[in-house]
Amino acid sequence: MKTDRPITIYKTICDTCHQACEVPFKPNGKKPVFCDACFKNMREPAPVEGAYVRRKDKTVFDTPDNFVAPGSLSPTTDTNATIMQLKRELSSANAKLDKLIDMF
Repeated sequence: MKTDRPITIYKTICDTCHQACEVPFKPNGKKPVFCDACFKNMREPAPVEGAYVRRKDKTVFDTPDNFVAPGSLSPTTDTNATIMQLKRELSSANAKLDKLIDMF
């Protein structure tokens, strides 16, 4: 959004190098003011109290720190025996349910 108003320039002192500089806003003393050179040399501004600080958000695709990859995904003999036992128990439970249904 561009306006036709003239920009007011304010004279101030850079908080880093303490040289005189001009800025396009009125310094209020609550936030640091930097000259062009110091502003360009900054990688990240120092956090200001009450200012929003962005952090790296974790995503659902990040690997948890305590993740342990499975050794093998193929079923073992022990797993097959467990599956067979579960099938027998499920078959028994189904037979009991059929008897209950027949009673009503």
